[in-house]
Amino acid sequence: MLFVRFTDVPKEVVLPNYERLPYEEALLLSTRIHQEAQQTNERFASEFRIFDDDDQLVYKGTFQFGDTTYQNLYLQLKDRIPRIRIRKEDATKKILLLENLERLTPETYKTMVTEAATRNNTDATHISRLRRGQRHIVYSASGVSLLLLGALTVVRIVQPDPPSGVRAEASGWQSLYEAALTGETGPLVENLEKRQSLNDEQQQFLITHYVEEQDYDQAVSVTKDPIDVETIIMQSKRFATNRQDTLHAFQAVHPTDEGTFDLAILQKDYRRAVSLTDVEMTTVRQESRTRAYIALKDVTKAKESVRTVQDEKLKEQVATFVRLDEEIKALEDQKRQLSEKEDKEALEKLNESLEAKQRQLDMII
Repeated sequence: MLFVRFTDVPKEVVLPNYERLPYEEALLLSTRIHQEAQQTNERFASEFRIFDDDDQLVYKGTFQFGDTTYQNLYLQLKDRIPRIRIRKEDATKKILLLENLERLTPETYKTMVTEAATRNNTDATHISRLRRGQRHIVYSASGVSLLLLGALTVVRIVQPDPPSGVRAEASGWQSLYEAALTGETGPLVENLEKRQSLNDEQQQFLITHYVEEQDYDQAVSVTKDPIDVETIIMQSKRFATNRQDTLHAFQAVHPTDEGTFDLAILQKDYRRAVSLTDVEMTTVRQESRTRAYIALKDVTKAKESVRTVQDEKLKEQVATFVRLDEEIKALEDQKRQLSEKEDKEALEKLNESLEAKQRQLDMII
């Protein structure tokens, strides 16, 4: 049995976010949304994670809804998993995952037309670079990672900020949680560290605690994935006042491509941010990249990037950006023509119009 958990799906009524669904149900619902997106010419990305019967995370990736490369989730997995390089001792786990996918997938989904079958080029492999002695290799292809972890689940990054988001699971823990709410987190941390498995909220609580203590190795040890820690630093309100400094310090110890991208965005080094190619694009990062293209006044890239964004305000911002850019170019053409005719009065009016349009453009950027 396999279970799938999607995140960032805008049509949550059809496919609920952050809810583990049986693989067959997730395949059915995601295919329906995918086909609807193709028909309406929509595109949006969603992270997904696959868990086995023992609640272990066995696969992590991103599915592009509305894209024509793969017609369903199974076809993407079938194409990409065999091309992921893993250690020999973990080869049986990859084979087992493929066998389970084959067994659980209805035949009709296996024969859907896809462009992937005729594509020969392979996706680049992305390996997160970690400090010597602390390396945890995450093998991925085009943002998809086969994670061979232990019994821990992965952090759910949209939970309320800890410790208020940590639920008491038994009466014996109640006093520990109540103490944590008043700021006495030590006893709760000690007890959580002794547990063999933690739920998502408990993991987030521990990671946040370790980051605040600047114990970055311990923070990574919770899920064995530095990207989980980096994501919490970026999204938790606990780091709102020192997010850039915190991420910079964490990156110095556990650098990742995703962390490099997010740090560049925080530092407003947009040219560096958009130059990075091996970054797993979540919804938040895609929106950040789109805004970076606007800041760089790259109309072509902004139009291309916003296609996979669901934020209506950002879409309107790009549309306004494109319109103003076209109007400015048209006015500049008129200005060149008038300059040749030496029509000073008309030229002065054009300059005023150009300045007004430029001010509007600067307000967007």
